Amino acid sequence: MRIDSSLVVFITGASSGFGIQVGLDLLKRDCKCYLTDRDDIDNKLISQYPTTQVVFRHLDVTDEEGIKNAIKDCVKTFGHIDAVLNSAGIAPLESIIGQNFSNKILAQCLSINVIGTFNVSKYAALQMAQQQNTNKEKRRDYAIINVGSIASVNALDKGSIYGASKGAVLAMTLPMARDLGRYGIRVVCMCPGFFNTKMVQQIPQTNLQQLAKLTCLGRHGEPSEFSNAFQAIIENTFINGTHFYLDSSMATPHL
Repeated sequence: MRIDSSLVVFITGASSGFGIQVGLDLLKRDCKCYLTDRDDIDNKLISQYPTTQVVFRHLDVTDEEGIKNAIKDCVKTFGHIDAVLNSAGIAPLESIIGQNFSNKILAQCLSINVIGTFNVSKYAALQMAQQQNTNKEKRRDYAIINVGSIASVNALDKGSIYGASKGAVLAMTLPMARDLGRYGIRVVCMCPGFFNTKMVQQIPQTNLQQLAKLTCLGRHGEPSEFSNAFQAIIENTFINGTHFYLDSSMATPHL
C-alpha cells in the first residue's frame, strides 16, 4: 500500500496524541484523512490543507449509529476508505478495591476502548469488503490498525480496568485478521509503551521519570515515532494478524 494522494485513512481519537500526529504526518505526504474525535480539534493544525484532503467530524465511538454514518460520510467525501487507525481510548487508573472504583468506570472504558474499536473496525471492514467485491481489479490491500498497549499484557498498579480493555484489543487482532484476510484486509495491533502524550500526563511525574529509566533508551517515546511505525505497517503489506511492542524494551515494575 503506497502512502500517496490516493490513500484515504480514517482516524479515531484524532484531536490529540497518536491520532493527530499520524494525521498530520499523512497529510504532509498528500494522503486524504478523515479525522474524528468526540473532543474538538485545533483547526489551526489542519487549516492549511484543503477540505478535499482533510475533514474533521465529531464522533463518539460508543455511538454505533454514529460510526456507521461517519464511515458513509468518509466514502461520500473521499470516494473510498483504505486504512483505519483506531486511536480513540481512555486510560482510567483505579484500584479494583479503591474507593473511586465503580462498574460505571469499567463499563465506560470497555465501551470506548473495546466495543468502540470493534465497531469502527467492523463497519470499516464492511466498506472495504464491498470495495473489494466491486473493483474489477483487486486492490493490493486494506489495513485496520488498532492501538493496544504494553498494558495489554503488563499493566501498572491500578491498571485492572485499562489492562482488561487493552488486553481485549490485542486478543481480537488475530481472529479479526483471519476473518478479513480473504478480502485483502490486514489487521495489526500496535502496543505502545509510554509516550509524551496528553494521556500519559495523568501519571505522576515521579513515576514517569522512574519508568523512563527502565527503557533501553532511558526516555519515553515521541508521537512522531509512533507515526513512523504506523506508516511502516501501511507500506509493508505482509504485516498482518500480529502485534508488536513499541516501548524500547521496557520492563514495567511494581511502582
